[in-house]
Amino acid sequence: MLHIGTGSWADPDYKKLLTAPGVPARERLRAYAAWFNHVEVNSSYYATPKPETAATWVEQTPAGFTFDIKLHRILSQSPKSAASNTLVETLLAGVEPLITANKLGAFLLVLPPRFTPDNHSLDELDTLVEKLRPHPLAVELRHSAWVDGDQRAETLAWYKARGVTWVAVDMPRIKGSTLMPPLDEVTTPGLAYLRLHGRNPGYLEAKTAAEGHDYAYTARELTDLAKRIRGLEAKATHVHVIANNHAHDYAPKTALSLRARLGGGSSEE
Repeated sequence: MLHIGTGSWADPDYKKLLTAPGVPARERLRAYAAWFNHVEVNSSYYATPKPETAATWVEQTPAGFTFDIKLHRILSQSPKSAASNTLVETLLAGVEPLITANKLGAFLLVLPPRFTPDNHSLDELDTLVEKLRPHPLAVELRHSAWVDGDQRAETLAWYKARGVTWVAVDMPRIKGSTLMPPLDEVTTPGLAYLRLHGRNPGYLEAKTAAEGHDYAYTARELTDLAKRIRGLEAKATHVHVIANNHAHDYAPKTALSLRARLGGGSSEE
């Protein structure tokens, strides 16, 4: 099954595209869910959701709608901290309404570029993986050294052994950079994950995330992305696709265009 969405339903730049005039802010998720069957929650990177908040998310979305929950920045910056604090337990309690309603898609951990094979080991994530079981965990690596040469096989072996989902990305192709290349691996048969960050050639010089993701995919690029998604669909039961080129209204436009090409991703289907 194909799940397509963005990392926000409340972004002001998305309002004209996804929300009818007069819809209050508290109802924007309901309006978003009329277009998409999936969302990646970015706010959880900064603050753990409360159960009452997650309960409103359940109420505003139809059956079959799913949420990926981005893990808190403390876990991103130091995944080993999962062994010494109660952040994971607090998070699981906070999203319990999603779990009960069968609307939790996966947890997402995004590791920073400084997390490299030279100074870190993926084994540092083992406690986090165990604490989150049996819920799916997807991990995005940001440094290409993890897939260079012989390291690629070792990296993917760790994912497969732990039952962790590899996060494929679409990022700028900048010669000489350490940005992760497109690598559409499926390490868990139940879930494939693709995040689309845009192809802004000035990504490395950007001063803010919005600047770095300031990119509108062309029609030809969207067609190529659709082919990549079809390839993932052939290998996994569920495919999560997140448009993360979140400058202006580029992300929802990307997601809508892909949905039209692929014939999926709508909560009404």
